Amino acid sequence: MAETIENGKWHWFSVMKDLEEQGHYKGVKINPHGSGGITSNGTVFYITWVYNTFFLLSMSKEDSDLVSAFSTVIEYKPFCKYKRENYIVYEWDKNEPEKRLLVLRLEEFDHPKNLTQLEDLANYY
Repeated sequence: MAETIENGKWHWFSVMKDLEEQGHYKGVKINPHGSGGITSNGTVFYITWVYNTFFLLSMSKEDSDLVSAFSTVIEYKPFCKYKRENYIVYEWDKNEPEKRLLVLRLEEFDHPKNLTQLEDLANYY
């Protein structure tokens, strides 16, 4: 079961409910006025997404259970991770992960540190 989208929006209360019920991840508190939240273990995170296309998760510290929960909810896996400023960033791209990976590798001024490809993109789809 995918994100509970209402009128094209994934409301903060739906994100919390989806993570708990579908992703089996409890204790997330989402900021109703922002695009992020905090987990019960103190991980601060932010999300950016386009339904059924792209998802980006930035976390203050590594939390593989949160990554797994979001993967379950959005129904596809991240293809890469990297460090940007003080955040660990995971990216999911349902349609063109190869293109996005190339863009990340070629970024001249804002190159992410420790870019790691997570999936064999030939078998990603």
